[in-house]
Amino acid sequence: MSTAAQPLLPAQTGPPDPVDDLFRAASSLSDGYSAVAPASAVAPASAIPPQRPLNTLTEPVSETLWRDVQRVQANLRCVLVPSAQSSLRDWDLWGPFFFIVTLALLLSSSASENKAHVFAVVFGTVSAGAVVLTLNVQLLGGRIIFFQSLSLLGYCLVPLDLAALLCLFTTARLLRMALVLVTFAWSSSAAYPFVAKAVPESRRVLAVYPVFLLYTAIGFLVLAND
Repeated sequence: MSTAAQPLLPAQTGPPDPVDDLFRAASSLSDGYSAVAPASAVAPASAIPPQRPLNTLTEPVSETLWRDVQRVQANLRCVLVPSAQSSLRDWDLWGPFFFIVTLALLLSSSASENKAHVFAVVFGTVSAGAVVLTLNVQLLGGRIIFFQSLSLLGYCLVPLDLAALLCLFTTARLLRMALVLVTFAWSSSAAYPFVAKAVPESRRVLAVYPVFLLYTAIGFLVLAND
């Protein structure tokens, strides 16, 4: 019996064609992708919501102001509440500037004369004192940023602001002295942990003592103003 001869494939006599290999590989990849993720399951580019860039120059002014208010509130709580003290990493200068101006306005408004002179003296004394104390901490090897230290000293001024406000409603000398003493101790105790941790232990007294002097001078300004 004779069997029918099977057709033979033509033998490849030359090197493989790179174009055919490229089309074959592309076809196999397309088939595999269709099997794993059909076209109906792929979301079109227009369906993906655009991401809003984080840019403070294009956001509404209300959002920027609200974020600054929240930051001032958090830093104020961090400084004045002993149980919430931290390193004040998210520092700012808006809060300290506001509290320095508030103190100068309170003392100048209650002055009997030369209100502008009183405002300039208070503002200049507090600002220059904060800068000098910050430089002193850094020269003593303190591990604190310059503006971070300014922010800290400004926030610790808040109790003395409160004393200046309360002294507007009373002329009793003993009551005014008590208010100034309590708020001086509050401000000093709030600033002490931050300044003491920023410098080496052997130089701690040299860094903390000028802070007490600054708040003592501010307390005398509050007490002497009438």
